[in-house]
Amino acid sequence: MRIRLAFVSAFTLLIGAHAWAQPPAGFTPPTFDGLDKDKNGSLSKQEVADWVKSLPANPNGPPRNADDIFARWDTNKDGKISKEEFDNRPRGGGGPPGGGGGGAGGPPR
Repeated sequence: MRIRLAFVSAFTLLIGAHAWAQPPAGFTPPTFDGLDKDKNGSLSKQEVADWVKSLPANPNGPPRNADDIFARWDTNKDGKISKEEFDNRPRGGGGPPGGGGGGAGGPPR
């Protein structure tokens, strides 16, 4: 009986962790080219803010803050986000840099 209970508990945790790690419905990971609306090779605060406004509500936490996201992505603090900074941006949920997902700018990973 204890083994069955342990198995069911472990399975439940595994399923819950998988569900938590999934991006919310309607979330599409951003691409640099998709966010760089003026095609100048860098992202401005306004381009990031426009993307944040397009996101669905954050069901797992507080509303997303475009200024906070921009500050995290702009690692050299020059007031713009290069393609390299975007590709290496920190990811919400502790995932690896690059790729899709979301962070505090998205779900995260």
